[in-house]
Amino acid sequence: MEMLKGTFMAAYRHLRIISAAVAFFIATGCDHTHKEWKAPNMTPLTPRLQALFQKTKTVCFGRFMLDVPSSTTVAWGETDVSLGISIFPNGIDKVQDLSRKFIDELKSEKAINHGDVPLLLSIDDVAQPRGRIIVGYEDFQSINGLKIKGYFSLNNDGVFIDARPLREDQDETVALMKSIARRLQTRAETDIPTEPGNCIAHAFLPDDPAAKEKPAELIRIGFRLKEFPDTHLSIFVGPSNPNYTKSNSLEWRLDRLEKNQKAQDPNNPLLKTKMLRRGPRQIHEWLNGFEALSHSPEQAEVHGIHDFAMDFRGVPSDPLKPYAEIQMQTGVADNLAGAIKPSLTDEEAVAVWDKITSTIRVRPTSGTAVKTRQADTPPLRPLGELAATGRVCPQTGWWQPSEPDGTEGGARQHFQAGQQMPHVVLAGEPSIWQKLRGERPSYRRATVWQLVEYGEAPPKLAQVAPKDTSSNDARNGSAEGGHDEDSAKKG
Repeated sequence: MEMLKGTFMAAYRHLRIISAAVAFFIATGCDHTHKEWKAPNMTPLTPRLQALFQKTKTVCFGRFMLDVPSSTTVAWGETDVSLGISIFPNGIDKVQDLSRKFIDELKSEKAINHGDVPLLLSIDDVAQPRGRIIVGYEDFQSINGLKIKGYFSLNNDGVFIDARPLREDQDETVALMKSIARRLQTRAETDIPTEPGNCIAHAFLPDDPAAKEKPAELIRIGFRLKEFPDTHLSIFVGPSNPNYTKSNSLEWRLDRLEKNQKAQDPNNPLLKTKMLRRGPRQIHEWLNGFEALSHSPEQAEVHGIHDFAMDFRGVPSDPLKPYAEIQMQTGVADNLAGAIKPSLTDEEAVAVWDKITSTIRVRPTSGTAVKTRQADTPPLRPLGELAATGRVCPQTGWWQPSEPDGTEGGARQHFQAGQQMPHVVLAGEPSIWQKLRGERPSYRRATVWQLVEYGEAPPKLAQVAPKDTSSNDARNGSAEGGHDEDSAKKG
């Protein structure tokens, strides 16, 4: 299994590398004005976006699902769930042809370090499901590496399973391959399984209840909007790195690229990239995310594009909180960003991004208690969102005024979405007479509130009624709790 883990982690490291072009477009946003940092008002959607999202479909990927417009094309990328798995709809003949070619390939080469024998080691026919597992040396010089490939038929579909373990892990890998083939279930694109496991292209792989270790799970999926074909969105999820460091984060890499670019060419036109939003992001139970949304400028031979990216660190050994990387670009034609002008405005691009990404959630199963939200639930506003006095609060959470010092009621206050943002109450300097009377003046001022934390306010403790102390009150000439308006102002 160590070889398997090494193979998955090598693939994982490869998939985590963001292309230099993508990172460059995002990293070069340097004009961080309050206007650009503020999340755009995405309600209501523009008429054409309202039409786009009028009908949606739910698509599951890995252990998760999300909602996209019904006309969206789903494009699956590489999938590794314990082993690499590919499904060919109505492709039984195709996998049989692939197996014959692999056998011929192994027979045609000699393993020079194993007595010049062919690379082919064994062909194992499997009855359930019907197929064969072929084992060979990794290459003609390999001593320990193997190539193991399984070819199966599942109803009318062809199944291909791939592994490259160490030779001492051959038996364990073959057993795992047979187990995966037996557990695989075909499914339609919008079928949402209700048991624990992973959705992959055209199939579902239920969890193995007898497995002693959690498998490595790497899923890549893309979405193409029919009404806006130049808009491409992709999602990758993989195991969270237990040795995660700050340099692994999207935020750190973007900052580093930005500094390097400024040092190398301070006149580069991409330094004029408009940053639409940049900062922390949360999607339901994915808490430690960061996003950067930018629009690059027009250039002589390349159109300006929207280039959005987001990543989540995840939690090691928790498959429901994986490492996640999400990207969206506009102006894409023939898989080349900037080939055409974006069909979405800045506000529309952000609205599409938030509308889709905010629906990413754990697929509820009989084995997991998961909180889900309806597709039309508004996305969480980013931390750092600003709201001036008098504006309707856009996000339930903790807000901090721009004048925290001397604020009555504390620097942070909790507001519910829909509540009117209040004035801030500040303490003033008392006059001589006010000092003598023990009074402290206060005044109200309009302010700008900033969202600093999500969450509900803690419940208020019930007040306990005071004991009957009327006899003591009579002797002292006072009443418990009898404060008048003036005495409430005394310090």
